[in-house]
Amino acid sequence: MLIVQVILIGFVAALLITLIKAYQPTIALVLLIITTCLLFYFILAPVTEIISLLRDLANQYRINFIYLDTVFQIIGIAYLTELGAQLTNDAGLGSIASKIELVGKVLILIVSVPVLTAVIEAIIRFIPQ
Repeated sequence: MLIVQVILIGFVAALLITLIKAYQPTIALVLLIITTCLLFYFILAPVTEIISLLRDLANQYRINFIYLDTVFQIIGIAYLTELGAQLTNDAGLGSIASKIELVGKVLILIVSVPVLTAVIEAIIRFIPQ
């Protein structure tokens, strides 16, 4: 089962990082980053399948791909921002973590402009002139 593997990898990594951190904090940080990359590797295949399924559904119901791609980009930015902020926080650099979160929020705003434009246009069409 995938979740059991993920939990075991996380538990072993947490144990090793805790033991190594007192003596070699740099190695502990590298181990943390490697563990994070390994855990992300486990979710690549399921996420790819979900994206493919959603694209097929969007194609079937003739949904404009720009909206679906925008949603995928927003979700990706949110997850990667959270990952970067947590890794930076784990390294003891909370001020940089907050800056990463701020940049992620601004990027989400920038990416969501087409959707916001479509919503505003739809609202304007409903307003009698």
